[in-house]
Amino acid sequence: MLLSAPWAFGASPEDDKGLDVAHLESMLAKGAYAILAVEAPLDAVTPERECELVAAAGILRWDSPKFAHRATIWGVFVEPVHRGAGLGRAVVTAAIDLARTWPGVDYIDLGVSERAREARRLYESLGFHAWGREPEATEMGGFRYDEIHMTLRLRVAAPSVARSEDA
Repeated sequence: MLLSAPWAFGASPEDDKGLDVAHLESMLAKGAYAILAVEAPLDAVTPERECELVAAAGILRWDSPKFAHRATIWGVFVEPVHRGAGLGRAVVTAAIDLARTWPGVDYIDLGVSERAREARRLYESLGFHAWGREPEATEMGGFRYDEIHMTLRLRVAAPSVARSEDA
């Protein structure tokens, strides 16, 4: 994913913590961190591996008590040859469904590159709406791309939660 769509991710192969197995294992050991994936069987040409990863989405719940009512979807990717088969929808929907099981999570946030028009359409079809645009958030190869910030409200916060205008 980092090589196929480098403009869509903040990390590069040289600095992606997700490529560090020990770091990944420690993150996944937390209760509110998950990677949802779709695998496809490989042919007999690669007997050392039975499957390949073709779609994935990560989700995490913020640790800070001030932000524990929010989750973030990250790292959504579908291998180009498998696009159009609903796999992106499947992994993002699975992430949303998981967040719904986390008590107190009322919102899911994500960011999407302005270049990822299909991804943005997918997120909008699932109920996410854009709330802001970060100009020139990512720079690659002499080009800069805006990041569109989106959110999905899962449930209405309890009435006892004071709003900023009440404080």
